[in-house]
Amino acid sequence: MIKGISPLVAAVILIAATMSIAGILSFWTTGFVKSKLGVAKNETEEMRCLNAEFKLYSGSYDGSTLYLVLENTRSYDLTLTELYLFNIDDTLIEPTTSLNEELEGSSIKALNRTVSNFTHGIIKTNCPEVSVEFTYSQVA
Repeated sequence: MIKGISPLVAAVILIAATMSIAGILSFWTTGFVKSKLGVAKNETEEMRCLNAEFKLYSGSYDGSTLYLVLENTRSYDLTLTELYLFNIDDTLIEPTTSLNEELEGSSIKALNRTVSNFTHGIIKTNCPEVSVEFTYSQVA
């Protein structure tokens, strides 16, 4: 006579199989969710940059020091990264000035830098498409 598996052994095998399948699925979904969250974070930064904007509120230049007042017109915080100054023939004045200044959302910030003569300049931010261009006549 052939005996079957005892109910206790059958229950243990079913629980072990269920837990193995659950472990495999959780391992797979964890990797999937992490990759999707990374993509979502990058898209969120890009969306914020689409809504970022700042402008030159005022400025002055006394022959050696450039004074700028910048206004962030949106709520997204910006990092001012570089100040590029150009000569009359559009050649870049070296060296460029690394700013690394925070311009908080909906705020005004004053900057001053010692610079040589220039005809126009550009201030770049952490958002590639967000920058401000200004001319000597705007700050003189």
